Amino acid sequence: MRELYELCGASPEVVFSPYCWRVRLALAHKGLDFTSRPVRVTDKEALAFSGQKLVPVLRDGETAVHDSLAIFRYLDEQYPERSLLGGAVGESRLRLVDQLIAQDLRPGLFRLLVLRILTLLDPADREPFRQSREKNLGMSLEAFADREAGQAQLARALQPLDAQLAGQPWLDGAEPGGADYLIGGFFFWAWTLGEQPWPEASPVGAWFRRLLAFCEERQGPVRRAAAV
Repeated sequence: MRELYELCGASPEVVFSPYCWRVRLALAHKGLDFTSRPVRVTDKEALAFSGQKLVPVLRDGETAVHDSLAIFRYLDEQYPERSLLGGAVGESRLRLVDQLIAQDLRPGLFRLLVLRILTLLDPADREPFRQSREKNLGMSLEAFADREAGQAQLARALQPLDAQLAGQPWLDGAEPGGADYLIGGFFFWAWTLGEQPWPEASPVGAWFRRLLAFCEERQGPVRRAAAV
């Protein structure tokens, strides 16, 4: 039995980590069933079997794998039909995509979402979440949560995506693939938290609707926090 350990807030029904969503989409791509194991920010003991403290963790029988790209590789090795990575060159390409995501897409969305995340966490998780993020950021969450700056960063990240999607339905071409899931996880991050800070009437907007339909067709309705 496959189990996916993924981050949740106060409600275990809303799972929102972008890295966990990558794995959910990868499992949908492979047509593999799994059981969701929601984990709160401070519930590190639930992950002790994996030898580390971060989600996502995929447990497949006696095997535990963490890190979204490592899970992609594992799924391709164990379930080779419908490859996610496309071999060593494909994995290298996705690692480059992952680095590019870190430039504008991830920080832009985090500026827009961080205070929303804080309100949706279990009360016991809020202070640990705040302390760890403020230590990394070097400022308060309120100072970091600049919606104008976040929207500007996101707009820069959307430009090449819109250009790519203007001529094809998926980032990976005629069919969805690893790049769609790697980047799509961040769009599910925002959407499951009740926000959609990208234009509905855009190539990216149409692509996300297709990705959402693809996911729900294979895994059922996606639980979403109330929109803000």
